[in-house]
Amino acid sequence: MRYVTDVIVFAVLAFFAYVIVSLLIRDAKNKKIKEGIAADGVNTTGVITDVASRSGGNSGFINITVSFDYEIETGKKISGKADAVIDVMSINKYQPGETIALRYSRKEPEKVIVDIPNPLLKRR
Repeated sequence: MRYVTDVIVFAVLAFFAYVIVSLLIRDAKNKKIKEGIAADGVNTTGVITDVASRSGGNSGFINITVSFDYEIETGKKISGKADAVIDVMSINKYQPGETIALRYSRKEPEKVIVDIPNPLLKRR
């Protein structure tokens, strides 16, 4: 019986270690992509096509997923999506038809970062 509990404990610990390592690897990849876009990206403006919101709890912030269209240097139109946190007082800035500041990768134009300042970092 002791052997079975040891195997279960080991399996649970291995699972949590796998999850933590996977998250760290994913975060490192995302950081590398963002740094690459920041270093060799092209600034442009996109048009918001859709916004889906999720509650931020009892705080004055809203989690949103913004869908947008933007045009690259070659004239090709690309659609993208990004998640962001906005102040509830700024909700009117992020409606369909409004413009949004973007920066896309020169080599891979589908990789884009949205220039929406995080309101949680501004309140200090």
